[in-house]
Amino acid sequence: MKINIYDVARIANVSTATVSRVLNNKSNVSPETRHKVQEAIKKLNYRPSAIARGLVLKHTKTVGILATDITSPNYARTACAMERELFHIGYNAILCNTGGSIENNKAYLQMLVNQGVCGIICIGSVFKNTLQETLMLSEFSHIPFVLSHCQIPADNTYSVVINEKHGIRLCVEHLLEKGHQDILYVKDADTYSGERKKSAFRENMVRLDLPINDKTIFNTYRSFEGGIAVVKEILASGSKFSAIIFGDDITAAGGLFALKKAGYRVPEDVAIVGYNNSPASICCDPQLTTVDNKTDIMGNLSVKLLQTVLEKKETTRLLTVTPELVIREST
Repeated sequence: MKINIYDVARIANVSTATVSRVLNNKSNVSPETRHKVQEAIKKLNYRPSAIARGLVLKHTKTVGILATDITSPNYARTACAMERELFHIGYNAILCNTGGSIENNKAYLQMLVNQGVCGIICIGSVFKNTLQETLMLSEFSHIPFVLSHCQIPADNTYSVVINEKHGIRLCVEHLLEKGHQDILYVKDADTYSGERKKSAFRENMVRLDLPINDKTIFNTYRSFEGGIAVVKEILASGSKFSAIIFGDDITAAGGLFALKKAGYRVPEDVAIVGYNNSPASICCDPQLTTVDNKTDIMGNLSVKLLQTVLEKKETTRLLTVTPELVIREST
């Protein structure tokens, strides 16, 4: 038989209201009464319903985490850090793997709202389009959103972003210090983050008076195969290059494979730089120089920011994380 609050009240010989005050850690309960209720809870092995507690506390202590592809190492590490931090502060997490389409993103957001979550964290700049192109932020204005990797001006949005412009700047400056001037960039994602990286590459090439033209930036899709395909395109284009910066490690690993297959030595003939400091960066030969975008810190800060909002404490709307360059054998 399922134990409920009435059973606890009967065993402790108190009212259900008193049991509720103890469960919600209210101060207006005497130490003796609190002890009686806690002993009854322990004796009955009572576990209060999260939904019922949510009705009292005005939220369920459950947070939704949205990612487009949880198999992506970057998203997986961020989501893992978020879940651990949420558990540490007493919150539950519902992790959603949306696939990335606007329709799927909307469906998962609606599901989370129906589940009564008290906050939503979106991992990745891809959610910027979904939230901007729909009315969901205004429709769910009572729910705080923390956006990882992007910003949207709205009363219920807060952001934790990586300074991607700084990350790309580190890449270009490092390659220049190594004597490279003919540097290419591979954009592998049509997202807000992808555009920011490409823009930062252009800005830094111009700032350092390095050559840039219509054969300096190439596009592909984020994957090992995408890296192979874009290197074949680069080689066929006749572009002059001695170094390539990729928008993600897995794409860089594919590019490295294709270059070696074509007879290039890395880093002797071509230097390669990845991005994200994912496991892919150390699973290839040579290991990749890459940008560490601090996924654990991003995840923890996203949760702490949401917690501050839920506890109605004074907070900022934007936190910025500074990445670091991890220099390895590929440069």
